[in-house]
Amino acid sequence: MTFTWLSSVVRRLALASVAVCALFGPLSGCLLDSVAPEVGEQLVDDCSNEDSDPGTPVDFQRDIVERIFMRDTTGCLQCHAPDAPSPIGFQIGQLDLSSYDKLREGGLIGRSQIVVPEFPCDSILLQKVTASPPFNARMPQNGPPYLADEEIQLIHDWIAEGARSN
Repeated sequence: MTFTWLSSVVRRLALASVAVCALFGPLSGCLLDSVAPEVGEQLVDDCSNEDSDPGTPVDFQRDIVERIFMRDTTGCLQCHAPDAPSPIGFQIGQLDLSSYDKLREGGLIGRSQIVVPEFPCDSILLQKVTASPPFNARMPQNGPPYLADEEIQLIHDWIAEGARSN
């Protein structure tokens, strides 16, 4: 009982600090990236915006949502949806992956950069699931296991193909 109450208090404090940072930015003396652990430099040079298999289109619902977002214990929807079992990613980062439209809105940090159609290397969604994310922790946060190379490639190719809701 005490742990649940304490967890609730911590979650509310985290949400409040994110809200203050989002509203007042540098004026409030906080930087969102400074509270996160250091994860190393981003390996931009290792990324290509080219589709690895142009003859095989990636289907958003089948390949991204059902295969990756809805995975059992490490699927993105475990944390990034308002009704998620552990909605910490939605509560703190406000990133909702429960629909294509919500995904494209992005969260507090990513906004329109969450998915940059035809430019997977610039898309935060792809960056956050790779070994060297540009900020905060690699996703899924409760990993390892992390996404398999084939799953990361699906996200990459879906974005390279224009990130459509097909």
